[in-house]
Formats: sequence, structure tokens, C-alpha cells
Amino acid sequence: MARVKNGVNGAPSGKVGAVVFCKWKGINYVRSLPKVKKRRKLSDSEVKNRSKFGFAQNFLSPYKKFFRLGFHHYGENMTAFNAAMSYHLEHAVKVDENGPFMDYGKFAISRGLEEAITAATVEIVDEKLHIRWQLKNRDELFQRELTDFKVIFLLLPETSMFYADSIFLGNNIIDLEETVVLPKVNSPCTFHLYLGFVATDGSNRSMNSVYLGHINVDKE
Repeated sequence: MARVKNGVNGAPSGKVGAVVFCKWKGINYVRSLPKVKKRRKLSDSEVKNRSKFGFAQNFLSPYKKFFRLGFHHYGENMTAFNAAMSYHLEHAVKVDENGPFMDYGKFAISRGLEEAITAATVEIVDEKLHIRWQLKNRDELFQRELTDFKVIFLLLPETSMFYADSIFLGNNIIDLEETVVLPKVNSPCTFHLYLGFVATDGSNRSMNSVYLGHINVDKE
């Protein structure tokens, strides 16, 4: 960019060839025309990655409240939701000839400390979901000050026409059980079940969530 002094007929203005005469705050100057970037065709890999990213963002957005706690420490220098995006893009979002889809077995509502439970079971009684688990090492749980961890639980519908159901900060991990009322549906639906634990001591710690399989809920 260069300044232009007034000539006999005043300062020039407008476009001449590949340059433009302009005026800004009383100063006349000349600059070159901006380069027009031709939009190149995206490679197959770029199209695939954009498709995966858009799918993941739409799929995960409704569950941000889980990710704010469950992925708080998963990634460095990124928000919890971006950390959840990173995890799912790497591990859970797959692509086939029909486009991107979610691998429900790899989906997670929390990542962090190694899970401290084992032998988790699910039983349906009187339209309620009873979840039970055992501790891997009760003494270690106390030594590591993990006894204040509370349940986060998600029933994730396989189709978007149904709403997810959840428990947020439910029973303590040492209670060894949690109960969830099954959602009411107007047509049969498959729900995928996820159990996680997050700290309530302000440390924002979380444990890896566990996939408990799926259940089929019939129309009431």
C-alpha cells in the first residue's frame, strides 16, 4: 500500500488495472486488488473429515452438561465439550458407505480416572431400571479419596425422535446401586445405557464411563 498526493486535478480514485485508489481518514492511498481465491475441490479425505465433524457436533451437543463434568480434564488447553468432540471423533464416530454413524459401544459420557467398579448389572422391575455394581478395591477407593464420586447415568435413544433420559449427580459410588424410572414412549425404542461417576469435591475429576448395553422399551 502506498500514499498518493493530490495532482493538478485532485487525488485519483477508482480502479486502474490491478490497483485501486482509495481514501481513508483523509489520506489518499493506492492498494492492489485482493486476490480471488479459487475454491478447490475437496479431497475424499477432507469430505469425510468434515462429514464426521458435523455429525459429531450435532450428535453430542444435547449432552453438553455431561461433558462439562465428565470430560473436564480429558484434554489439555481445550473446553470440556471440545475434549469430548476429540475423543468421539477419534474413537466412536465411524463412517461407512451410508455416511457417519455412532459406535454406541465406544460412546462415553465421562473419561478420566480408570473406572473403580466392576460387575455392573442392569435389571428391569416394575418399569424401573435397577443398576448395581461392585467396587474393584474398596480400601483403595478410600485411600484415593474417591468415595464422594456420584452417579451420572444416561439412557441414549437410538433414534432422534425420542428424548434421552438421565440422572445427574445421583447416588454415591459406595452405594453400589442406582434406580431409574423408564421413560414413556409412544412407539418401541432402543436405549443405550451409560454409567459414569464424577467428583463433588470441586476437583472436577471423573472416571471412565461404562457402557451397560441396550434395552428395548415398548410403547406404554
